[in-house]
Amino acid sequence: MSVSSPDPVVAHDGLRRFAGALRDLASTQYVDETLQLAVDLATELVSGCDVADVMFLGAGGTTTPVSTDPVAIALDEAQGEHDEGPCIAAARNEPVVVSHDLAADERWPSFGPRAVAMGVNSAASYQLFLHRHERDRLGALNLYSRQPDAFDADAVVLGEVFAAQCSAALAAAIAKEGAAAALESRDRIGQAKGILMERERISATEAFDELRRTSQELNIKLRDVAEHVARTGALP
Repeated sequence: MSVSSPDPVVAHDGLRRFAGALRDLASTQYVDETLQLAVDLATELVSGCDVADVMFLGAGGTTTPVSTDPVAIALDEAQGEHDEGPCIAAARNEPVVVSHDLAADERWPSFGPRAVAMGVNSAASYQLFLHRHERDRLGALNLYSRQPDAFDADAVVLGEVFAAQCSAALAAAIAKEGAAAALESRDRIGQAKGILMERERISATEAFDELRRTSQELNIKLRDVAEHVARTGALP
């Protein structure tokens, strides 16, 4: 029985879509914009990915500034609570961490069952860097799937390439804003998103789109729009 070769047209379309996503990521200006676009694109580009987030490690534990689904925040909190899991491992030690079956993964005996109970059965996490130095490691881009064995070899490699571009775009955004301003802007935009999500019952992506659209329509910096929302509870 003959095995058909992959359709070159389909393959080329996929590469063009990936190239377009990387161009979009490179054109972002603000840290929160870069992070939100990164997780949104991850679910579109990487086969098997149902939920994506970015997790940072700090003295106060784990933080999840952006995600495509609230379950990601709970997953990252569980990893911080048990001090184990693919995101923790990627952020601290390993460039790429993959678990094909969290229920049976002996590396994380506490986190694995918690993840499965939340409906997540496999994960792929990628280390994020700002610069080349070890001390500049920030955290991880995390991809979750509801299915076991969701990430095949091609998906893992594609995720690795995408995470590398995310690191470059994030470093550029922070350099442009300034490290202190970038962190302050990220926190304020996160606060504004939370207000809009609660008030309008919308997702994090939809809330960020409202902030970005208002910024473009009024020709006001994104951080200033977020500042207004955080202060008044409404878009300018």
